[in-house]
Amino acid sequence: MKQIILSASVLLFTSLLYAQEVKTEKKSKVVKTTEKINQQTQKISEASNEVVNQSQQTSANVQNAVNNAKAVIKIFEPILRFRLKKNAQQGSADTQTETTSPSTEQASTQSTQPYDNPAVYVTQNDLAQGVAVVVESPVYNADGTANLGSQNNKKFGCYINVLQGSIMDEIDAAGNTKSVDLIFTATNAFNEQVPMYAFLTPSYVKNDAFAYNFFKGTKYKDKNIPPASWQDVNESEVAMTALTGEQFEKIQNNNQLTAVVKQIKGFGQKVESRTKLEGKVIAVKTEMGDRTAYGLIYIVSHYGTTGDNGYLKIKIKVTGFDQNGDGVPDGSIYNSN
Repeated sequence: MKQIILSASVLLFTSLLYAQEVKTEKKSKVVKTTEKINQQTQKISEASNEVVNQSQQTSANVQNAVNNAKAVIKIFEPILRFRLKKNAQQGSADTQTETTSPSTEQASTQSTQPYDNPAVYVTQNDLAQGVAVVVESPVYNADGTANLGSQNNKKFGCYINVLQGSIMDEIDAAGNTKSVDLIFTATNAFNEQVPMYAFLTPSYVKNDAFAYNFFKGTKYKDKNIPPASWQDVNESEVAMTALTGEQFEKIQNNNQLTAVVKQIKGFGQKVESRTKLEGKVIAVKTEMGDRTAYGLIYIVSHYGTTGDNGYLKIKIKVTGFDQNGDGVPDGSIYNSN
């Protein structure tokens, strides 16, 4: 009897042990399966995160590329865009170019909007390649310079609109005074032996009680100077820079121009010089609600002194404004200022 009970006990223990092993084995399989699922889920999650990260990085790269494209907008050279035109009638024969008259050429290109038509407006590359150009008037030269006269000059105006590269006399300026950025004067009123050359801002000339002294000369002898009667004047600022002509020519985009302007110290209402200005680079900036401009004026040559023949040959570069995102300044923006 004891033997039977012992055998039954052994059998029951063996069955329980087997059941436990089966249960443990099943549990182990479930755990392993769960671990595998967790591992796969983690891999999928990591892969998903990588895709998201790559997508975000790609988006950031695209945005950076867009920002970089905008950052390298080319400099706008208003004299080239507005005051010169390619000779549309230029043929293969040099004689044909020589017989083309400025008046005929101006009439043929007047309606082509050269500020937005690359087939008509002039670039520095065109000048370097010797492309024939027609100048708007004797105030402008075929080499891309303009003639800025002193206040006494009989032929060239002393007022300059930097945005448009426009040289104006008192008649031109009278109807558009707020577009005048700077005024160039040459006088011996301060010292008969040593001339004073100056770039003056319109607001200074209008509002300073002693500014008329810069105008004294063969043309103006008292306080009755044109800017004194102007109702609206530009509140521009001007500064002398340490830039050379070579450095001026190297500036090709907004980044470079902005960096230069930010480094310039001493912006104010006027720049004075007791020596001729040839080779100098002047900086000008205007920050108003309806007019913003940052520019550089390179004085290529300085002719005469304080008489009625004194003038400067200048080049101008201003900040480029680009509406369509192609990196090329849109002349229509400047034409409306």
